[in-house]
Amino acid sequence: MSLAEPSARWRLARERIQPSGPAAGWPVDVVEATGSTNADLMAAVREAAWPANATIPAGASSAPLQGARVLAAQRQTAGRGRQGRPWSGDHGLTFSVACAFAGEPALLGGLSLAVGVAVADAVAAYAEARGGSAQALGLKWPNDVQIAGRKLAGILVETVRTAPGQTWAVIGIGLNLERPHALETSLGRGLSGVEELVDAPEPNAVFSALLTSLGEHLQRFGAQGLAPFVAPFAARDAFAGERVRLWQDGTVVLEGVAHGIDVQGRLAIESGGRVQWVHSGEVSLRSAEDEQLREQPWRA
Repeated sequence: MSLAEPSARWRLARERIQPSGPAAGWPVDVVEATGSTNADLMAAVREAAWPANATIPAGASSAPLQGARVLAAQRQTAGRGRQGRPWSGDHGLTFSVACAFAGEPALLGGLSLAVGVAVADAVAAYAEARGGSAQALGLKWPNDVQIAGRKLAGILVETVRTAPGQTWAVIGIGLNLERPHALETSLGRGLSGVEELVDAPEPNAVFSALLTSLGEHLQRFGAQGLAPFVAPFAARDAFAGERVRLWQDGTVVLEGVAHGIDVQGRLAIESGGRVQWVHSGEVSLRSAEDEQLREQPWRA
């Protein structure tokens, strides 16, 4: 399917997008086409006034959400994922959320992991409420949601520090609703879609569930950091206890056994009798037994 002709099955109708909880008050815009929803919101927040109430008094948990806004696109012509890789949203939902955090960018380490938990929780709840199963859902450090090891959703987090203690996080999410078989063939790797978990997913309902979950999880992240998400991530960690390799610039830089994440979002890899803690940076994580290791990491 070309970028010019996204599936009519996945069209959004603004009036049918109805999240609950903290996200109920978020402004949501749906556009027919744009280059990149992340790029659009990054440009917007650079010019936006800092929300007057977007501070975090002691004990408060909702302040980071006071500046949240959402932009979804039926079609992206220059969508991108982590490390600048192109991302096509023809087979599902592509959107970004801009959220004001009263703190420095360094405090947002691990945000993509919390967002991954939010996406997985939303998809699981949607599928199970409709008689589907979420057993095959997994999380791949640092920014992917999978079904049975095949990519379901990708997450891109970018930040803009507009003043001391004032940081916008722009969170881009692409979620496949259908399994894109043609794209699998062209990429040479397996992908997945929500329709593998539940028949005929309705895009507006899935989008509403995603926003509801994001509202709750971002509120918790703003108040407590990554700590509350370590156990939920571990419950769906796709590589826990597996032998893995880290690729960087086409080279394997570390091989060992993965042992989950810490409260800073670092991945623990046991190698050579000691544990090394890895920041996401510009590395790619792969199973050491995966045949795709013979391919260049940019294709994954």
